[in-house]
Amino acid sequence: MIVEKVLNNNVVVSIDPTTRKEVILMGSGIAFNKKPGQLIDTKRIEKTFIVDDENLGNKIKKLINQIPEGIFELTDEIVTHAIVELNVELDKQVYVSLADHIGFAVKRFKNGITIKNELLNEIRRVHRNEFKVSLWAVDYINKKLDIQLPEDEAGFIALHFVNASYKETTMKSVESTKIIKDVLNIIKYYFAIELDEDDLNYDRLLTHLKYFAKRIVNNNQHNSTDSSFVKVISSTYPEAYGCAIKIGEYIAMHNSYEVNDDELVYLTMHIQRVISVAREKKDNL
Repeated sequence: MIVEKVLNNNVVVSIDPTTRKEVILMGSGIAFNKKPGQLIDTKRIEKTFIVDDENLGNKIKKLINQIPEGIFELTDEIVTHAIVELNVELDKQVYVSLADHIGFAVKRFKNGITIKNELLNEIRRVHRNEFKVSLWAVDYINKKLDIQLPEDEAGFIALHFVNASYKETTMKSVESTKIIKDVLNIIKYYFAIELDEDDLNYDRLLTHLKYFAKRIVNNNQHNSTDSSFVKVISSTYPEAYGCAIKIGEYIAMHNSYEVNDDELVYLTMHIQRVISVAREKKDNL
């Protein structure tokens, strides 16, 4: 393979001779003393990033020239780890957004600037798996670069994984997380009870709320529930249904989104499950 462009000592751009697609090749010292047109030592190739999207490729090449050397390679290792641990396909834009974030976070740390993540606790609760991977990522960055990024950064990084798995913007992820936080608070205050976060039904509620929040921020609604079924649910679980109505009113007021019968029914059933467990646990204390 031939060097098309040197991005730094460890990253070069080339063209795959078989597919004719542009590739970004990474490896320790792979570009040392190399110039365009020279052969690449294939033994030094540690990772090959196939550029399927020209626009994305241009963003990556531009970014690598702007962030400290080694940050993109570090990001690639973190994303690879996240894909395995989360068992999801991440949007490749995460390489750009996350590398840019990590580069800026490292710069902030070295300049003594700390940013508080106001949604840290909510991200930790709502996006547990992404947060767990992000804690690993922060620890990995700190060890590799001999710095001490705070836990707050794990919250920020987790949202990048959420964005990449939902293919949403950071702003929408923040908005979704806030909606989930508010809904959980409404449930807790409505029933004056603490929810059991280790309960399987809580996980089910959380999963439902993630997609519920996603539909709200994207204003994507579909209503197919039979009205007679709504009556059955509301009469069978009046308290949980009343709470779902409260949630609907809150969402309508703050997000200009009408929570329809479909949403009310599913919210009611999930609320009923978690409340039943929480009450049973409280009674046994």
